[in-house]
Order: sequence, then structure tokens, then C-alpha cells
Amino acid sequence: MLSNSFEIEGTAKGRTWFLRRVALPLLLALLALGFVGMSTGMASPSTPLRPAVVSTQHADAAPALIAYNATAYIGWTGRNTAHNLNLMTYNPANQAFSPAIVLTDSTLVGAGPSLAIFNGNLAVSWMGTDHRLNVAFFKPGDPTHLANKVTLSEYSNNAPAIVTFNGRLYLSWRGTDGRLNIISSADAHTFNTKVTYNIAIRTSPTLQTSDGVLFVAWEDITTQSHIGFAQYNPSSPAILSAEIITTSSSMLPVALFTAGTANPDLRVAWTGVGKYINLGIYEGDDVLHNVVTTTQTSAYGPALYMPYLSWTGTDTAQSLNMQQVSF
Repeated sequence: MLSNSFEIEGTAKGRTWFLRRVALPLLLALLALGFVGMSTGMASPSTPLRPAVVSTQHADAAPALIAYNATAYIGWTGRNTAHNLNLMTYNPANQAFSPAIVLTDSTLVGAGPSLAIFNGNLAVSWMGTDHRLNVAFFKPGDPTHLANKVTLSEYSNNAPAIVTFNGRLYLSWRGTDGRLNIISSADAHTFNTKVTYNIAIRTSPTLQTSDGVLFVAWEDITTQSHIGFAQYNPSSPAILSAEIITTSSSMLPVALFTAGTANPDLRVAWTGVGKYINLGIYEGDDVLHNVVTTTQTSAYGPALYMPYLSWTGTDTAQSLNMQQVSF
């Protein structure tokens, strides 16, 4: 009996010594080197990312990412003097990017384009150099000139967001008064359903659909810059429902993609502390779940179109990157 007690006591002391002298210092070293991800909320001990593919293209804003005609398209703001909008495709089979298509339209530093598929066409939305909002279509037959361009009588200091929902094209933006706006069109030509909400937002909003619901996300203007979510109801557009302010923070627009569940949930990517890109899941409450802080950094918000994440790097050239992720 004494022998057994001694063995148990000795084992306990040995474990305590191991935790203090070996395990804890090793964990801290791994954290410092970036081999272990850590974040607030439910953090994962590893990063669900495959090696990044770095393109030769450089951006002055967050990219946009979408699938069009079964091909991944990336849109971004060029680093040339005029800051032209650009498009290129990505082939996951050989991890290769196509040559850049430089569009004739341009924007301002920090204001990237937004992409959506509407009536079988690739729609592009952006803020012009005069701060007016624009919507047009990319036509492969005449790739450098956007077709059917509509310039709205709406102004912003930030890039807009677009998405297709219930057969309409929705456009959202931060007004010059700092408030959230949403407008839509049945033909991408006439936009006449504008609603300005009494919600002050920090930067560009984000639109995404999931399980028949249109979500809008933003960053509030508190010191913590919390990420907020709400649902847009076409039958009652004047009031956003299910508004939630989460405990997660971002100074930049978030990226959203459907989680494909009936809750409905969203996959979320955002740039957090230290410019590190975070991944998490929104489940309708004020905590983002399964949060992972990746080892990738960006001065802008990321783009998400599962299973791919795209972002503008913090290298000197601000290269565009693509990486496969798993939530």
C-alpha cells in the first residue's frame, strides 16, 4: 500500500515537473513561431490550410472571389497609377493563374470590386474614382470593357457589396453619412428600392445568402469594432431582423460563405489582431465558433468562396494569394 501511494505521488510530481519545465515552454515556443494557431473563442490547435499559391499579380485592396462558368475568378484593384480593376482565373488542377485582364474602369486605393452571378452573367460592382457606385457585366467576348454599365446616384467612401437573392441583384454600401444602405434591382439596370438603416458601420458591408436567407454583415463603430450580422427580409425590407453583434472584432470587411446547413450558418473569414486572417463559423449567436487564427496576414479583408480563400499579402509587392481551406 505504501509502495502504491509512493508510486502515485511520484507520478503526480513527475507530471507537474514535465508540465512546468517541458510542456509549457514548448507550447509558448510553438505559439511564438506560428506553428500553433490561437484566438479568442473556440480556438483550434492547428490551421486548416493547404500551402498558399502566390500569384504574380499585386493588389491595392481586398480581392473578390467567385465561380463563373465552373471557373474560379478573382477580381482586384491594380497597383498601377490609375488603379484599374482586374480579373483573372485560377485553375486548381495545376494551381495556376491566368494572365490578368486589365479592365478600363478604375477605382481608388483600398476599394476592391465585388462579384456576383446574375442571370448567368458575371456582375461587377465597384466605387468609381468620383465615389459613385457602379454595376456592370463582364463579357468574355470583350473582356476589358465592362458591359451594360449603370452608375447609380449613390456615393460612398468605401467599396460596395453585391449578391443575387430571389432573382434580384442586391447592392449594399456604407453611405457618406456612415450608415448602412441596401438597394436592389430585377434587371441590374433600374435600382429603386433603397433603404437606409439607422446602423452606423465602420467600413464596407458584406452580403451573402445561406439556406434561403440574405445576410448582411458589418463592423460596428465601437472601439472594439465588433462584427455584426442581420437578416434582410424582402417582404419587410425597412427592418433588418435577427440582428446580432458578436464578440469578435475586425477593422476591415469580413468575407462570408454559406455553411450549407439549415440553421442557417455562415463560414466567416476576417482580418484580426496583427493582420492575421481568422476563420470561424456564425451560428446565429454572439460568438463565432471553431475560430482558427491562421499564419497568413493581410492589410485588407480576405475573400472566401469555398473551398478557397484569397487575400492580398503583406509582402512588399502585396501579392494576391490563393489557398484551399477546410472548416
